[in-house]
Amino acid sequence: MAAPTSNSVLIIGATGAIGVQILHQLTSNTTNPAVHAFVRDPKKIDAKDKPLYNSIICGNARDSADIERALVKSEADTIVIAVGSGDNLSKNANDIRHANAKAIVSVLGKNLQYHHIRLVVISSNGAGPTKIKVGMGIGKAIAFHLRHVLRDHTNQEQALQPLMDRAVILRPTALTDKPSNGTKLCFFSDHEKPPTINISRADVATVVADEVCGGSSTGGKTINLTNAK
Repeated sequence: MAAPTSNSVLIIGATGAIGVQILHQLTSNTTNPAVHAFVRDPKKIDAKDKPLYNSIICGNARDSADIERALVKSEADTIVIAVGSGDNLSKNANDIRHANAKAIVSVLGKNLQYHHIRLVVISSNGAGPTKIKVGMGIGKAIAFHLRHVLRDHTNQEQALQPLMDRAVILRPTALTDKPSNGTKLCFFSDHEKPPTINISRADVATVVADEVCGGSSTGGKTINLTNAK
């Protein structure tokens, strides 16, 4: 069954590079959803982006009480989870995705008033059952370098399983800051080698906006994606 288009979206991780791209795609969408930022430090939001948000809500992504407060204030019917650790690949920094997922499950699972809320989650290729597949053993080297990040994404996905009937998990290949050039995206299975090893954040944000605003079914779906050759 087709899902309704979203009227109000809460972006968790709004100050990250992918969160900013998602903001731009949502606010340029013809369905015109209200977009709310959930951030630890509002000073990190670029001045030119602040007017695009209907509200900016300060809080800790690990804290279920803060998340519930943000849901009440924003009246969100969709949460976009783009939380991460930036360029920090250390083990200590990379538990935020898992902690946030557990907090969200504790909130959305406890009260019927939240059962309509949908999720769109930015995970990563190499998380869950997927592998980073690049020839000459390079994929294994990359996976080792990113092992703490990928473990956090895998734990995040596992923690969100109780909500998978209303969630979409996106697993993009390596993210770049290149602008979208309109090339066709490639979607691939969990055990398939992708034709390219990276995708622009702008293109991932386009897919997020399509899922949020396009009225497509969002239950129990995982999408592996990359830029086509």
